[in-house]
Amino acid sequence: MLTSATKRFNLPFSNPKTTSPEVEAAAVFAVAELERNRGGGLISRQPEEKLVFLSKIGYPLWLHPKNNVNFIFDGFSDSSYSISYIEVPSAKAFLESLEANSRPRENYSAFLSDHRDYFQQPIKEKQFVLKGLIADVDFRNEFSVYCKEASEANPANSFQLSPTLDENTISSLIVMFGKIQSGIREDVEMLPECTRILNKITSQYITELNYEASAATEEIDAKKRAQEELVNPKIAKLNKDYKAKIKDLAESFDKEIESLQKLKTKTQKSIKNNEGKINLYQHEAKAQATKKHAIYEKRWKEKTKQAQRELTDLKKKLESIQVKVTKISKQKVQEISKLNFELDAEIKFARQPLLELEATRDAKMLTFKLETDKLLKQEKPVIEGLSKTIKLSEATRSNFDALGIKEQGLRSSALFYVLFYVACYEAGASKRYLFIAPSMIAGVDFSGKLKGVFGMSKIKDRLAPRFKSTTTLINNVKALTKQNAVFENQLNDLSQKNNLLRNGLFMEKVASGLGYLKNVGWLSNKEQQALSSRLKS
Repeated sequence: MLTSATKRFNLPFSNPKTTSPEVEAAAVFAVAELERNRGGGLISRQPEEKLVFLSKIGYPLWLHPKNNVNFIFDGFSDSSYSISYIEVPSAKAFLESLEANSRPRENYSAFLSDHRDYFQQPIKEKQFVLKGLIADVDFRNEFSVYCKEASEANPANSFQLSPTLDENTISSLIVMFGKIQSGIREDVEMLPECTRILNKITSQYITELNYEASAATEEIDAKKRAQEELVNPKIAKLNKDYKAKIKDLAESFDKEIESLQKLKTKTQKSIKNNEGKINLYQHEAKAQATKKHAIYEKRWKEKTKQAQRELTDLKKKLESIQVKVTKISKQKVQEISKLNFELDAEIKFARQPLLELEATRDAKMLTFKLETDKLLKQEKPVIEGLSKTIKLSEATRSNFDALGIKEQGLRSSALFYVLFYVACYEAGASKRYLFIAPSMIAGVDFSGKLKGVFGMSKIKDRLAPRFKSTTTLINNVKALTKQNAVFENQLNDLSQKNNLLRNGLFMEKVASGLGYLKNVGWLSNKEQQALSSRLKS
């Protein structure tokens, strides 16, 4: 329902800065006439069409402001927009549960475990239909520019189509849409807070665990230092005692080895002397043999054999001595190793209290590390789910915010009428309409010269659409006229009341404008005369 308080604005057919009313009127009239079927035909003769009316009508578009965004609605609900948005798990419920379970650490750990998949659930996509909303990006961009040319409409001098979509319906839709927006906005604002608090609590517990680990280490180290004051003197005494034992043992073995070494040296000298004797005896035996003293030769050979027997005994003795030296040296190493092993065992036993303290410390450190790793591992999927949900929510909010236009200075809903021309032709019982969308005309923005008086070119060749989106909108009026008899009757009634063919002032503008078009070369004399004659008919 429209009220007297509803603001109304007209969006001009042509750019008022570059096009005079006379040129606009003449160009539109020329197009209407050029599109009229003049009858004739060689095979099937067609009746001549009559231009019944030519009217300037306003097509209604609602602009509804909400949170610095103006939503554009088609006054006839010819366009609707289905908004897709995701329903995410409640950030508020998550935050409340998080705060309730933030202490103690066991509760927080259980909370993380229970909410591992809270934000990883399958996404629920929902739809909300805004009846009549025009959300096309190109339309909104062009309309933002078009709106700057708007002028306040005077209802008494305007002929505007009455919208079937009323302000109350739009307000109800926006209220419902606003609730969805508020919910998403609340989640978008609260989700990062959930992440921040999670990180904060986890960080606090990790700090606490590190502090507990440090305190446990310091406590055990203190006990260890106290224990070392008792253990270290024992270990020092053990080292001293065993050092003495090892020394005595080594000296005992060394004396025995030394005695054997002396005997070995003496035996080696005896062997050397004996070998010298054998060489001498053999030499003397050979000398006596040369002299053929058989008796002396025999004596020297007997001495040689005796010396060889002694040499054999000496070598056996030397070998026996070496075996004993090796055996005793090996025993020395074994006995010393045994003492060292005993010493290590004694020291280990003495250090057992220290080892137990170190084992206790290491076990506690492992416990703290596992607890820290567990917290971080439990937190990770929750944080990842939050990050994913934040991105999806922000994308949804951005899509919502991009559904309108900004900076129109409106405080309440207003109607913006897109002015267009409609011509009606009749030929016998048949009727048809011509709809002319806002166009660029005259001067530099005239799309092309008007050629041929008798319908040789189409309307798109004569008037260049100002905006692609509004041209599509007015083209839809043609389809609406065919589909909706009530709409067609409203259009006819308005057009009859505002029939510019019966408006003297408009016809004067047409006449003046035709002269201008002829003077600038858009019309020939013949074309100008033909169109001027139609003004008088």
